Amino acid sequence: MRTALAALALVVTAGDAGAQQQLPTVPELLTAERKASQACEGSGDADVVREQCRLRDRLSGRLAQAGYCWGRKGQGDEKKQWHACQPDSIYEDDIEAVQR
Repeated sequence: MRTALAALALVVTAGDAGAQQQLPTVPELLTAERKASQACEGSGDADVVREQCRLRDRLSGRLAQAGYCWGRKGQGDEKKQWHACQPDSIYEDDIEAVQR
């Protein structure tokens, strides 16, 4: 995830000084994450599925950076959805995940 974020930072800073790069909005990220997630869970070409799973993970990280969380504490997987983080939300902790 850090590599993807570092690459994103380079792309943003490397842009033309006169042109302002427009970052995707949260609704655009949510739509892209949903499509990538569906493709990741699908069947077919293993390389395509793997790439869609990677894309889903990168988009999930960007949503987390934007203050969005996937699910709430005590909620079953079938009910989880992206939402603006609140005290009962499940927070994605990337630092803890790499230390496991």
